[in-house]
Amino acid sequence: MEKNIIPQVRLSNILKKFEGETVTEVVRPRIARMRYRVTRLPQYLTLHIQRFTKNNLFVEKNPTLVDFRVKDNIPLSIPEENESLRSKYDLIANIVHDSKPGEGSYRIFVQRKSEELWHEMQDLHVSETLPQMFALSETYMQIYEQQQ
Repeated sequence: MEKNIIPQVRLSNILKKFEGETVTEVVRPRIARMRYRVTRLPQYLTLHIQRFTKNNLFVEKNPTLVDFRVKDNIPLSIPEENESLRSKYDLIANIVHDSKPGEGSYRIFVQRKSEELWHEMQDLHVSETLPQMFALSETYMQIYEQQQ
């Protein structure tokens, strides 16, 4: 039964890395401990979820589902101010990888803003879809637009 449980993580937990408080270990020429802080909020926010890790033998895919909202408050703190700035962003595109690492395909879900409709695209196939459908997929990349 435990094999059927798919791990989930909230988008806000992923973004804690950019609050300037969380220490992240990175491997560059040597192992280093880094802190990241957002200094200004962009109009477009592109999030890449690292799905694939490579070791000496093979490439693995992380199947964790990212819990996100189509219209979301993105919690990011600005260094000059000691208060947390909550900015509103709308998801405008969601890219998903299907199947195993090294094979499979990508699908993209794009919002047609003029009609508030979502479309799923894969190769030459385009169909209308609901945002609830791609929330169940293994997100690879997301693009958000800041609300005006």
